[in-house]
Amino acid sequence: MNYLDFNGVGFGYSEQTPILSQVNLTIGQGERVLILGANGSGKSTLGLLAAGVLQPTRGQLTVGESRHPIRRGIVFQNSRSQMVGASVQEDLAFGLTVLNRPAKEIREKVEQYLEMFGLASKREHGVHQLSGGELRRLGLAAVLITEPDLIVLDEPLAMLDQANQEIVLKILTTLIPKNTAVIWLDHDLRSVRHMPTRYILTPEGHVEPVTLDMLNSREFLAEHGLRPAPLQALEWKYPHLIKNAILGPKAIEVNHHA
Repeated sequence: MNYLDFNGVGFGYSEQTPILSQVNLTIGQGERVLILGANGSGKSTLGLLAAGVLQPTRGQLTVGESRHPIRRGIVFQNSRSQMVGASVQEDLAFGLTVLNRPAKEIREKVEQYLEMFGLASKREHGVHQLSGGELRRLGLAAVLITEPDLIVLDEPLAMLDQANQEIVLKILTTLIPKNTAVIWLDHDLRSVRHMPTRYILTPEGHVEPVTLDMLNSREFLAEHGLRPAPLQALEWKYPHLIKNAILGPKAIEVNHHA
């Protein structure tokens, strides 16, 4: 089942250059998709379209099927901007309240997600009292508690230290159900190790498939306004010695016989 089908989708504001044009992309059940693009390329706009916050100004975006509507959620890069509850537990309960879930179910699920996301001790804290890592965990919990069919992640590791990045990655890899589709938007090439299907958002506002070989080209990265992953420069300097640098330290292969 296809959850989203972008057919020639574009978006722009009146009398301004379109942000996106002719986006053709299909997202199916359980797919894990990374969309890379430079800052300012329109990634967040694409995410807002996918999540149903914005509507296309051209083309057609089909959501689910007539007999099978889907539920969508988005986790913003700035998690604070999506908080609506005065306290952590109120914020978690909000989405279920909108869905008209019974009060008993809401209480039970809020308690479950507080524990799952390591926020039980913060249940009565105001969201303004949370650290950056706690805010990101609450943002993820508040979306996942509604059991979406598709979740959009806008730079989910941005502005987090290494320890909190590891916590968030563990949540993303263990707590998102396998049949939930994921769209991960980022400019950081280190994200390629986490998503098996990868696309590039071009300067012209199109979405095109991209391979690791393409992303390992200095010319390609420069053309699309992307910074290399930290270890790629080593591979470019010593290609006979090192490969898979784009996938991070754990994936690097070193030719000791070269």
